[in-house]
Amino acid sequence: MTLPLDGETALAAPIGDDLVLICGVAASMSSPAPVLLNGDPTLAMTATVATWRRHGAPPEAAIGFVAIVPLKIAGRLRLRSIVLRCDGQPVRYTLVKRAVPLTKLMPILSQDAGEHIADVADTMAQALMKGRSNTARVAAAMSLLAATARNDGYVEVMGPADSGEIFLQGWSNALPVDQSRVFVAHDGYHAAELTAATVARDDLGGGAQGFVGLLAAADVPFDIERLKHLFFRTAEGWRTLEIYQRRVLLASTDVPAHIRDVLPRASAGTETLQLLRRAGERFDGRDTVSLLDKPIRLGMDLVVDVPGGGLLVSGWMLDPEGSVDSVILRASGGGAPVHASWTRLPRPDVTAAFEQNDLFAGCIDPRRHDHGFLAFVPGLSSADDEPVYFELSVESNALAFYPLKPVRALSRRALERLVSTLDPRMSGGVKAIERHIGPMMQALDHPAPRIVEMRDFEFDDSASRTALVMGAGLDTEEVSVALSLLALDPEVADMPIVVCVPIATFGDIASEVQRLSAFYGLSVRLIAADGVQDACDAFEAAIGGTKAETLVLLESGVLPRQPGWVARMQRAYNARGGKVLISPTIVFEDDSIRFAGTWLDDTERLLVDRFIGYPRDVVRGAEAMEVIAGTTACCIVSRAALASTGGFGRTYLGVAEKGRDLCLKLKLAGIPSLWLPEVEMVAADEDHGGSGLAWRRLAQRIDRWSFNRRWSLLVANMRG
Repeated sequence: MTLPLDGETALAAPIGDDLVLICGVAASMSSPAPVLLNGDPTLAMTATVATWRRHGAPPEAAIGFVAIVPLKIAGRLRLRSIVLRCDGQPVRYTLVKRAVPLTKLMPILSQDAGEHIADVADTMAQALMKGRSNTARVAAAMSLLAATARNDGYVEVMGPADSGEIFLQGWSNALPVDQSRVFVAHDGYHAAELTAATVARDDLGGGAQGFVGLLAAADVPFDIERLKHLFFRTAEGWRTLEIYQRRVLLASTDVPAHIRDVLPRASAGTETLQLLRRAGERFDGRDTVSLLDKPIRLGMDLVVDVPGGGLLVSGWMLDPEGSVDSVILRASGGGAPVHASWTRLPRPDVTAAFEQNDLFAGCIDPRRHDHGFLAFVPGLSSADDEPVYFELSVESNALAFYPLKPVRALSRRALERLVSTLDPRMSGGVKAIERHIGPMMQALDHPAPRIVEMRDFEFDDSASRTALVMGAGLDTEEVSVALSLLALDPEVADMPIVVCVPIATFGDIASEVQRLSAFYGLSVRLIAADGVQDACDAFEAAIGGTKAETLVLLESGVLPRQPGWVARMQRAYNARGGKVLISPTIVFEDDSIRFAGTWLDDTERLLVDRFIGYPRDVVRGAEAMEVIAGTTACCIVSRAALASTGGFGRTYLGVAEKGRDLCLKLKLAGIPSLWLPEVEMVAADEDHGGSGLAWRRLAQRIDRWSFNRRWSLLVANMRG
């Protein structure tokens, strides 16, 4: 295909739905030019026209042209012809029926325009990028520039700045100084702003000069590895900067030092130099808070990259004069202010440590200790090679930085240390739970417990529809006592028993389970699982260790009070067709009630465990009845029911709310909970001394917050 030379027909290349390129020849042509679509006076447009003189052509075809015609119309239009006004005379062009793609149009134009093609392409690109921009127009403009723009230099050094820009260093002949609009080839073409300064270099010749600059994306963030080249415009037309194949890639922490090194040799406007100077003062991996000559110091206790999304930070900041205006947590190119939302906590140890420090002399109030802080920041996470740090703005005109080292796993022990300083009775403790610890637990993505090893001791569940599943913690003696008592009940002794323990205790308990199994003739499968923090985790892992359809879940610390308890629970279970979770009464060793069903308080619209602490006699003779929730400390339920709900939630610290959460999920799935008071189990009271009590209270408060966050609306609309 060639350019029509009859002066009556033209080629058409549509660009998206709202623009078309019309190409042909004429005796003369000017720009801009009035256009009538299909010759209709109501469809009048104004076209930008690129022209070239055709050597050796007859007068009536002396000018080649490309008209960039906007289609500012409502609805669709079948364009068959256009009328162009050329030097005051209207000329109708009938369009060749088959539209020409831009990729095929450019060789046709290049062949006819010859040495003028660069100017023609430049005019076309400028017109395409004016007015309302869209993907099709930008792509068309860039393909024009890629075919015609001359190379002007190379980018030799690149690196991401922590403020979001990309640092560029290289050489060029005509790159504009200060701010200029550029287009970047990066998975397509994107507009960007380049703020550049020239840099004196003695290794270049022919008028070339070095440059440094910051490239800021206008729409999408750039992946530095995918940058190919940059287009920029000069007085002589469009030019390109190519990315040098052996370019140096800097880490974000190396960029500031690199800028500081070249800044003394840089020349540009005041604003550009100031921008580069600020970029050179950004985070370079060092702790600069400790270098401040002001009474400001900062320290960290714990930084956790929470699985599931977010960063948890805990530490202290001493700023007795209030010089710090803001504290921003930065990670992986993002950032969030924490100073407005963190919870301040008492840290008298920090006060004592700095009271005698000369820098803080006379400015520390010995009665004020709220230097600690705790914050959970959702949405931020630490990539393997990206720094995480605090950015402090000091008295509005200076920045200081403090590097952080996140850990990627939050163990139960680390969490206990973290919240051990919180007092749920104080407002600070309540705020910490509601703002930080609770949301963190909601976001936390604990991996499911995983079976690591299994040992069978005469275990066979192939002929049994029911299996007893025992969940144990770190107390190996509990397992030994529980198995011994279970063996005294003939019905239980004949059942397959699956015992799941944390992998840390597996070696200690295996020999004891083997001994008890041989002595009592028990059928036991012992499972070691990774990720087991409590009995509910152990249940979840152990369920995968049996084929039985009906499961009797039993915490190792809950013991039978009389034989026949499984049979009575199973009769009630079968009477409901297996579509129920059955739980007994559980009492403490002093015969006070630990569990007798979870009920709805109609007045407060809250879930409550009735009768806790009352003598067992208050429920003696009570009939079996449906409750809002049973307990997984001892229950009978079907494997299918557990599977249908996804098992236990992993956003709780303790077993109470985990079990209650499971029962509500079962209730929504049509599986109610039934309290069976005729069956009574006994559980030893847990140790309530020392720090264990404080931790338990905090865990209960955090779990209740998480539970209410998830279920409060449903509970408020329940019927008791």
